[in-house]
Amino acid sequence: MKRNLLPFTALLCLLFSLAQAQKTDARKQTSPVAKTTGTVIRASAPSINPAGISKRVFPLQSTLPGYSVSDLAPLKKGLSGVSIFGAGEGTHGTHEFFTFKHRLFEFLVQEMDYTVFAIEDGMYGAALINQYITTGQGDPKAILETEFHNVFQVRELLDLIEWMRGYNAAHGNRLTFAGFDSQQMDSYVRGIREIEDSYQTNAFRRLTDYSAPEGDTAGQAMIEARAIAESMAENIPVRPPHVPEKEWEQATWYLLNIKAALQQFTSKDWLPAINTRDSMMALNVQRLAAQHQGEKIMLWAHNGHVGSRHGAVDGFNTLGSHLKARYGAAYQNLGFTTSTGTYRAMSETTFKMVEDNRLGIPVTGSIESLLHKTGIPLFFFSTRSLPLEGRFRMIGSIAYKDQFTPKPLKPGDLFDWLVFVDKTSSALGL
Repeated sequence: MKRNLLPFTALLCLLFSLAQAQKTDARKQTSPVAKTTGTVIRASAPSINPAGISKRVFPLQSTLPGYSVSDLAPLKKGLSGVSIFGAGEGTHGTHEFFTFKHRLFEFLVQEMDYTVFAIEDGMYGAALINQYITTGQGDPKAILETEFHNVFQVRELLDLIEWMRGYNAAHGNRLTFAGFDSQQMDSYVRGIREIEDSYQTNAFRRLTDYSAPEGDTAGQAMIEARAIAESMAENIPVRPPHVPEKEWEQATWYLLNIKAALQQFTSKDWLPAINTRDSMMALNVQRLAAQHQGEKIMLWAHNGHVGSRHGAVDGFNTLGSHLKARYGAAYQNLGFTTSTGTYRAMSETTFKMVEDNRLGIPVTGSIESLLHKTGIPLFFFSTRSLPLEGRFRMIGSIAYKDQFTPKPLKPGDLFDWLVFVDKTSSALGL
């Protein structure tokens, strides 16, 4: 039996978590943070005064959407001049992170004229969701279950989609739902095929119909497909006159994302692999910004992607670092962290979703330990106004025990803003 590219490329989004786990295992340590230096407040400093920190944070009323936006007013001034705002998440499965991002997007739409929402998932599936929020056609729950990564197959995202649908129905389709990830090769293959079938062309068939020789392993098949994708990307097929430019550009962009994904999944080292992914995601965001010139965009992704740097993996050029370099002060980001509770993620051993993974107790010298001591259950702050340093919790799509960065970091090096939710709970699967 030959392996065809389409069903063969439905792969799990694991590299981010695996890379982080490998890095942590290789550098395990519990080194205390050094004494306070300059204006940086170090989490392990014995003289730290949580009450002093409390004066420099902004308490929040709730993480739930629909609340008064008065407590978010500091963001309105702080985001002046920002056109792309990256909203992170400390885990891929925390209810309060997700609901607050829903609330945040409502605020950005209603108070700051944001019109584009883009998520760390595929463009093809996002386009189906966009069709739903603009026309009412389609079943958003079914689309999430069939086209989206399982970390985003959650009620919280579905609720946001339904809010966007209602807003568009009342305001003339002002909002757009988009995706910017590159890993969804199977859907991009289908997207190219649909375009070619519609216009009876076969310019991309060498890739989309590729079948590896019988006996090839999965890895061998991807290496062979990668060679084809790279060759085609170097010599983009000429657009037939009867195919609209917009459709052909979309097919071409799918091809470039397939190439990037194949490069990612066939890389011999995980660091070039994750760098390839984030570089392509940045190009996808830049393309989205060009398509929506004059509009403002909110991104939904993991802390480790929207951050200006990763914090735990040296040499990881994040999505956020690319956007900072490209847009400067017009790009800002917001990270999330928590002290205790549960979260939804895949098992390390079975890779099946588990709904009640427990957060480890904040380690001594961590940012979370310090913020917990303020006694304020929910707040956010500008990392420029409140510079901190300490180990920091980072969990990707897989649940594992080593949840904190091996070395201290400064959240201000990663984020412009940080949200702290003292106790969190698991996201709700569909």
